[in-house]
Amino acid sequence: MIKKQFKLGLFTALIGNLLWSGMVNVSADDTVISDSPTVSALTKKVEAAKKAAKAALATNMVSEVAVEYTANTYPAGQCTWGAKEMAPWVGNYWGNGGDWAASAAALGYEVGTTPKVGAIAVWTDGGYGHVAYVTDVAANGHIQVKESNYGGVYYPSNVRGFFDPTTTSEGTVSYIYPPAGV
Repeated sequence: MIKKQFKLGLFTALIGNLLWSGMVNVSADDTVISDSPTVSALTKKVEAAKKAAKAALATNMVSEVAVEYTANTYPAGQCTWGAKEMAPWVGNYWGNGGDWAASAAALGYEVGTTPKVGAIAVWTDGGYGHVAYVTDVAANGHIQVKESNYGGVYYPSNVRGFFDPTTTSEGTVSYIYPPAGV
């Protein structure tokens, strides 16, 4: 019995080494796969991410602060809660939506006026202000966001589709950029 187990283990190790070394090709049908498409795809993604990070750093659209991931303490359903749900790097106790840009800047986050995917859009008017998570930016500067407490929806959702963030009733818009590596 031990001899059979040894032979089976040796055979399994041999097949594993042949597969790992690329000396044997495996296919589920008649198509032979000689290279892992995931390696090529991942390499392209890494190169694209490096290029995007370099461009973001060059335009100063990346915050270089230490991130603490903490539980969401904002009132459930409010815009601040929705933004924190979408961007866990956001701090707690930044105040009402309209206060967020100043609070973030005071903590070292980059704040600007250029929309960027992954940033938090901050509007100052409307009583308490408003915040939303940017999910897409069009060439014309229009954005799509996920936001809570807008249009009667109290969970992060895209209620508006693409819109011009500078012509809303929420007032002046600015953006809090995510920290490097997020």
